[in-house]
Amino acid sequence: MLFPPSQRRFGVTLCALSIWLTLPRSAPAVENLWLDAARHSITTSELSEHVGLLADDMLEGREAGSRGGHAAAKYIVQRLKDSGLKPGGPHGSFTQPFPGNSQNLLAVLEGADPELRDQYIVVGAHYDHVGYGTRRNSYGPVGFIHNGADDNASGVAALLEVIDALAQTGYQPRRSILFAFWDGEEKGLLGSKHWMRNPTIPVSSVSMAWNIDMVGRLEGGRIEIMGARTGTGLRRQLSNSSLVVGTWIDFTWEYKDNSDHWTFFQAGIPSLCLHTGLHDDYHRPSDDVEKLNIDGIRQVAGYFVEQLCGLADVDELPDFRSQSRFENLHAQRRAQRPLPKLASRVDFSWEYRPGEQSSLYVRRAPRRSRAHEAGLRTGDRIVAVNSLPITSEALLPTLVLRDETEITLDVQRGAAGAPITLDIPLAGSPVKLGLSWREDPAEPRSVYVTRIVPHSPAAQAGIGLLDRIYALNGVPIEGQADLLAKVRELLDGDTTTLRLETESRGRVRETVVSLELATPDEGDASL
Repeated sequence: MLFPPSQRRFGVTLCALSIWLTLPRSAPAVENLWLDAARHSITTSELSEHVGLLADDMLEGREAGSRGGHAAAKYIVQRLKDSGLKPGGPHGSFTQPFPGNSQNLLAVLEGADPELRDQYIVVGAHYDHVGYGTRRNSYGPVGFIHNGADDNASGVAALLEVIDALAQTGYQPRRSILFAFWDGEEKGLLGSKHWMRNPTIPVSSVSMAWNIDMVGRLEGGRIEIMGARTGTGLRRQLSNSSLVVGTWIDFTWEYKDNSDHWTFFQAGIPSLCLHTGLHDDYHRPSDDVEKLNIDGIRQVAGYFVEQLCGLADVDELPDFRSQSRFENLHAQRRAQRPLPKLASRVDFSWEYRPGEQSSLYVRRAPRRSRAHEAGLRTGDRIVAVNSLPITSEALLPTLVLRDETEITLDVQRGAAGAPITLDIPLAGSPVKLGLSWREDPAEPRSVYVTRIVPHSPAAQAGIGLLDRIYALNGVPIEGQADLLAKVRELLDGDTTTLRLETESRGRVRETVVSLELATPDEGDASL
């Protein structure tokens, strides 16, 4: 990744393969079988083989145009030939030479749909690195081999395994896919820029571009996708319910001219970059194989093969969002700033003391407060709310949200005092869902959550800030106003549950919200 410093065979049973080959691809069970087979064909042993060779000292850091770079190219071309892909370079070759003794490596998987085969998805990973390093491209020490195990032997290995998975399963996409291994990325995106000036397919036929760069340091399950806002609705397309447990997608708004995705972005093409983050070994001799998370590369490649095939087969790909040129991390922080907390409906505070019977105590009931005027005093012990004994910390705040105008507290004052019943007035309106949301211009037909009221039905269902909502009771929503109207209509009836299709950090699930303790209120995009 460019930042200025200043013969394995398919590993599924013959029976499973036979089922997949003989049944129609449209059947969901067969589709799942194919995807499982593709994922299982991606192995840590072969990923280790790829990165081990590419990041070996013998290749001397794979500087573009060097003997080590040419040795890496020879290895990659052999893998492309083994996969059965068609050459994608000029004159029926897998290579596209360009000045500096450098070469891009290109292969094509042709589409099978007569109406879509002339559309292309370009999937690339740069295979060069910085050689022995200089003060312009290394964080030092210079003069030592910079093997670039993560940058970008990891991305090349992942892409080779994805190609092999598609070849071994006999996958035929609707759209065509151009696989590109770029040279000269570390010298200013030279390979991808050369291809853009001398394209081997019409640039107008490129509907989307992917860049896989530095995917070897998966940490905390975080898979970063840059550029999801360059095409309308891409986040929805890139989310699913089958993420490997423990992994999640960071749809960052950060998008820079630091790798080959930028070449396609500048041409107005929706462009994505798959990444697992920077680290202290970046552009240093210490970026070596032993520091890679090989199983993490396998997880990233497994995720990517599903997304690539989904995009290659979808009926329509999104157009380029020109607004993405002005979106960055600052804009993300501003847009995703949560709404302030709702004002409390009561003007006294309390504390819960676990292990004590009836262990809810009034911490403060200020003079001139409504609670104080109703008779509540600091130090009172609350033993019941609306005649319900205190069984959990959540009882009081939950009922405070639910009730219309007042709650009834049974309190004990002093060690031997008899219980006193007090009616405590409530401010504002009851909370029905405890959920607020906002629209995102990059993701129409959805909303994202900007506030969750603690102890509300939404909070109890596990919905979180910035979660996306795509559908209500199995019906896709059109946006903020549509969801608001539909929820209000349901709650005006006798509905006790809502089923929301939600997405959190790339994982889609059905969230069931129980409304048995909720009552209607008024509001705009807040319920």
